[in-house]
Amino acid sequence: MVSLCLAASAAQAEAPLSAEAFDALTQGRTMTWAEFGQVYGVEQYLPDRRVRWTVLGGDCRTGHWYADGPAICFLYEDRLDPVCWEVTEGPSGLLARLTSNPKEVDPVVIEETTDRLACFGPEVGA
Repeated sequence: MVSLCLAASAAQAEAPLSAEAFDALTQGRTMTWAEFGQVYGVEQYLPDRRVRWTVLGGDCRTGHWYADGPAICFLYEDRLDPVCWEVTEGPSGLLARLTSNPKEVDPVVIEETTDRLACFGPEVGA
């Protein structure tokens, strides 16, 4: 927990990643998203800024990401509004803070995983 607090403090001082830097660090990878030390979702980063996202135990959603100023915004097939994050590099991965959150809110930790993206839903096994 101490390392997460230190990472959060460091993230506050770091400049957000550019779209090019974010793409270089994520494309072709599968990344976990964790808050308060618990992974809650997994995202696969595909060519051309396309993504496949799932909340653990849920259906997968396809979408894409784009830069909006210093933010990286994600737009998924089942949403009309984007979800925008300021992403910085931390000691063990990437750190992301919703652009709507105040700076004192702890960031989400994004780390690469070797696990495959698991999608669940009514079409599984069909």
